Amino acid sequence: MINERIFKSGDDMLAALVKETVERLEFAIATRGHASIAVAGGRFPKPLFQTLSTVRLDWSKVTVTLGDDRWVGLDDDQSNEKLVRDNLFINEAQNARFVSLKTSDSSPEDAVATVSARLRTELHWPLDIVFLGMGDDGHTASLFPSSTPEALRKGLYPEHGEVVAAARPTVSPVPRISMTLPAILNARYIGIHITGQSKWSTFETAKNGTDIEEMPVRAILQQTDVPVDLWWSAENPKG
Repeated sequence: MINERIFKSGDDMLAALVKETVERLEFAIATRGHASIAVAGGRFPKPLFQTLSTVRLDWSKVTVTLGDDRWVGLDDDQSNEKLVRDNLFINEAQNARFVSLKTSDSSPEDAVATVSARLRTELHWPLDIVFLGMGDDGHTASLFPSSTPEALRKGLYPEHGEVVAAARPTVSPVPRISMTLPAILNARYIGIHITGQSKWSTFETAKNGTDIEEMPVRAILQQTDVPVDLWWSAENPKG
């Protein structure tokens, strides 16, 4: 069951999402002694990270990773890891722990085994929170319908328990690495945050269809094991 959380403004959605995140992290720390969260890249997360960074909680007990990243240098503005480090790991959150999806390998394909092993051992599973975005084509994380069928299947249905998969979508010149579908679903909570009317229309199409390879986000929306909130506002936060 998808819980649709609709807001009049981006600022209202940001405030509610920060509150939801902090409450879940605090509960995890209080009950299990640690918290784990996978976050998304994109435009909306930047103010989310900046606001979260000012919240006082025991960040030393919080482990952060990404649902996906581009295979670029860590000083590249396209890097989701750079986005997180520059905007979340500041202020009160400097002591949070980060688990990277990147290696020194020349391609994400070469890094799959290493990164899968790293995430298996360095994250607390199931993850307390997984935040995802969604593209107008129905992709989420870097599970793209425009990837080759073989690459998409490795992301959706990994044969050997891989936690990550390489992605080379035709809509992007930059290769990527992404959590696989089973890894994403190994979570206590999933939140998909989107803004704008076109993304709402995409969500409606995805919600009412069945072909997962046509719109990979359907794999998240159609499952019933993990609670999913769809967060939407017509605009991005102004703050």
